[in-house]
Amino acid sequence: MPTASSIPRLLFGSLILVMTGPALAWKLEIGKLRSGDHVAEGITVVKDIDRVQLQVQTLDLAGLDLRQTGLRVDCSLGRQEPAGRNCRGSLRVQEPAWTGTLRVHQTTDENSLGIETAGASILLSAARTPAGDINIKLRSLPLAWLRPRLQTAWAELAALAGKLDAQLRYAPATARVQGELALHEVEFDSTDAEIAGAGLQLKGKLDLRLASLPELRLDFQAPRGQLLFGPIYLELPEAASALGIWLRQDQAGSWQLPLISWNDPLGLAFSASVQRDAADGLDISLSEFHAELEQSAERYLGSALSSAGFPGLLLAGKADGRGRFIGGQWTSFELELADLSIRDPQQRIEVERIDGSLRMDPVSGDNALRWRGARLFQIPLGDGGAQWRWTPEQLLLSQPLQIALLGGAMRIPSLVRRRGDDGAEWQVAIELDQLDMLNLATALDWPKFSGSLSGSLPGLVFKQGGFSSDGDLALSVFGGTMRVSGLGSERTFGVAPTLGANIQFDNLELKQLSAVLDFGEIDGWLDGRVESLRLLDWAPVAFNAQLRTDAAFPGKKRISQRAVEGLSAVGGGGSAAGNPIMRMFDSFPYAEIGLSCRLAEDVCAMAGLDEAAGGYTILRGAGIPRLTVVGHQRKVDWPVLLSRLRAVSAGQAPVIGDDP
Repeated sequence: MPTASSIPRLLFGSLILVMTGPALAWKLEIGKLRSGDHVAEGITVVKDIDRVQLQVQTLDLAGLDLRQTGLRVDCSLGRQEPAGRNCRGSLRVQEPAWTGTLRVHQTTDENSLGIETAGASILLSAARTPAGDINIKLRSLPLAWLRPRLQTAWAELAALAGKLDAQLRYAPATARVQGELALHEVEFDSTDAEIAGAGLQLKGKLDLRLASLPELRLDFQAPRGQLLFGPIYLELPEAASALGIWLRQDQAGSWQLPLISWNDPLGLAFSASVQRDAADGLDISLSEFHAELEQSAERYLGSALSSAGFPGLLLAGKADGRGRFIGGQWTSFELELADLSIRDPQQRIEVERIDGSLRMDPVSGDNALRWRGARLFQIPLGDGGAQWRWTPEQLLLSQPLQIALLGGAMRIPSLVRRRGDDGAEWQVAIELDQLDMLNLATALDWPKFSGSLSGSLPGLVFKQGGFSSDGDLALSVFGGTMRVSGLGSERTFGVAPTLGANIQFDNLELKQLSAVLDFGEIDGWLDGRVESLRLLDWAPVAFNAQLRTDAAFPGKKRISQRAVEGLSAVGGGGSAAGNPIMRMFDSFPYAEIGLSCRLAEDVCAMAGLDEAAGGYTILRGAGIPRLTVVGHQRKVDWPVLLSRLRAVSAGQAPVIGDDP
């Protein structure tokens, strides 16, 4: 039975036969040669006394995805002693067009064929025995030549470049190719640009079985280079790592990946298999996964963590797991965490230790996780743990979660994760009970103020890197109430995060508030609202704020001279408090205070209680001595307004300039 290499061996053998034949001139024509799905047509051999020409109109090696048209060999015969013969000349192919040099050599023990073209060379040699093994030596072979063949296994391969060196042996008796190979400066890309490689250096062993169902095994040692898998970018480290690949063709002619393994003894090790179904979908089984997280984060996870908004995140501990990924999503996995610690250089999250499991399972999916020494945005969270059930379709808390927080408690009565067409969606309800505001202000480096914070968010939805709320957050602060609605964020932990909200407050104790802001002293209640608040990178870029004292305040409404100066500075005007007689008083009675600011494009449009001569009224006095504060600047640069407020808090006289 002819083998897959019958036609190439026959053509090679015909050149050897011509070289060893008698010194005669003759011509041989063959219409077609077929061996399985390999076909050669239009074969002509012409021999002169010292010259040989071989022409093949079409050479189609379907099993190797190789088709050559217009092949022509032209070489001169020579003799070497003892008992050596050779044929040196040129090799040309019309389509695809290429040229090279050819050398056929025969000794008493061995036949050899060498081809050189465009800096690449192929050398075939075989012992002069029936069905003897063929030695194959490849040097600087362009990988682009192999792209058509590789596309039968990976149709999405869009580009391939690099060089191949190899020292191989082909055994016709077993249809097996074995040996060593080295790949240099390999670059590849997929049609969707989701998978790519650059600068890859791979050196190792090859074992190829050319049976009816071919198999290929590759084992590389210490590979180097860069790889991209979707959002994950890997720069293979300088490590004693090993990469193993096993490819196999199934009965349907599709290439499967029964095994791909990676072993970096100091960082990351995994084994997985990849199968394609009839619809060309991927079924990935991760049979083994182990990570030393400190080394793995440094060596492999830098780009993935940056994409998730946590560049430079420091991890330590161990993780072991397994799982299955079908149709673009995990259907099951199990990850055991031991002594995991997390530290964010930007101080957004820190955990001293996490132990437990993350398990998704279609049947049970019971999970338990314990943590110690956790902090969120420098806010300490009490030690604790959580239990939940996780299936491919959703995640549910097994019992309400309660965390000690800022002298009070945060309670999460419900948390649900659901899978959607455009990504996972988290829904959570949060209740806050008697959080100490002084502890919160200290943790966030805010001005120190006392009080407590209580409230609830009945529905928070986290999706695609941000969150939104379908309820209101009600707070008890500064002796009054505050309600936050329309709360939402984009890129919460990413680059340039945004936050939007509407805030309404009633009966805030101005005495407490002014003391915290170090703004002087004001007795009264403050009502108001901040609509369409928008923060970019946690700094205000837009809002419409309206503040007004509450006429229902039951006590005496008074304002200190320092607070009067602060209000005057905000509006860019003067007040009667600058009168020498007024300076004799430490505080003044007032009837009403009102101020508004609409921030847009870094400019605050100012207004007050009503229109006044040359401006707007900010403070309307009452009783004796009676004073009025009038603002004169209708538009104030936001940075200028902030600097004035800081100057007032520092006890300095702010500089008032012209309207912008």
